Amino acid sequence: MTETPAPAATLDPEIAAALAAEAQRFGPPLALLPHDPAGARRHYAERRAMWNEGGPAVSVRLLAVPLPGRRLEALLVEPPRPARGLLLWLHGGGWVLGSPYTHERLMRAIAVAAGCRVIGLGYRKAPEHPFPLPLEDAIEGWAWIAANRAGLCAGNADEPMAIGGDSAGANLAFGAALAAAATGVGAGAGAGAGAGVPQPDAVISGYGVLGADLDTPAYRTLGDGRFGLSRASMATYWDLYCPDAARRADPREAPNRAALGAIRRPLLVVAGLDPLRDDSRQMHARLLAHGIASALVEYPRANHGFLQLSAAVGAARDAIARIGAHLAHAFAQA
Repeated sequence: MTETPAPAATLDPEIAAALAAEAQRFGPPLALLPHDPAGARRHYAERRAMWNEGGPAVSVRLLAVPLPGRRLEALLVEPPRPARGLLLWLHGGGWVLGSPYTHERLMRAIAVAAGCRVIGLGYRKAPEHPFPLPLEDAIEGWAWIAANRAGLCAGNADEPMAIGGDSAGANLAFGAALAAAATGVGAGAGAGAGAGVPQPDAVISGYGVLGADLDTPAYRTLGDGRFGLSRASMATYWDLYCPDAARRADPREAPNRAALGAIRRPLLVVAGLDPLRDDSRQMHARLLAHGIASALVEYPRANHGFLQLSAAVGAARDAIARIGAHLAHAFAQA
């Protein structure tokens, strides 16, 4: 039996208007072309630039993050008022597209909402750098930031830290949080806490890719592309990120399969008209089953990617405010 969306499954009118304005300016989005990732990245960056215009005025400076055998580019965002806490943000784009620049306004808005510093890390991309390389960048980038907190946070080597991301970035954020938890060093641990890497004081997921199952009810009913992201596009992203489908059961790729007992203060932001919707619902249920106080907020008429539309969409601004409040509370408790 074929499942179909309920008649009320219509896009938030502000989101629909924003997407129409984008299409008028740039034309319809191009399908992801696996043989031309560089061209796809340029097209994506051009469209995202529209939504990075304006927004909160903050300090943004370029960082070079030296990791073994490579240097990654990052942006450090600092709010105008005194900051408490440091958030590592991993941008979305199916592990193939995007950069800290394509998500700059989102990071600025979170920095102001939370009153914290935000670092956007430019991790390596598939297909040139498939799994596990982007995840290694997230894990090692987290460790570098933790070890360099004093220089990043006005001399405070014990600054509380959180990790988050949107879409594929949320997948990497959960993977890095789980890796940090495996070191056994408590959340908020300072520079003198030992050889391990501190656990995040909070984990934020914006419509995350948290599982590899492309046959969930959400994929079946919402995956035709009418609301933006399609099942076919996600299948392509997975093929580029992890060509061996048999490896996608690895909990490092599908955090829904991981042992979650060490995750602290998770917040899952969900778009109701997103093929990835059920990934977040399933993660939330598993976190609760592990005794973790997971918070989930769902926007029923929002689509995948809506957080980047805060210039025009009230739901995006509301979600960012909730992220900010969640982080501020987590940092105050750390």
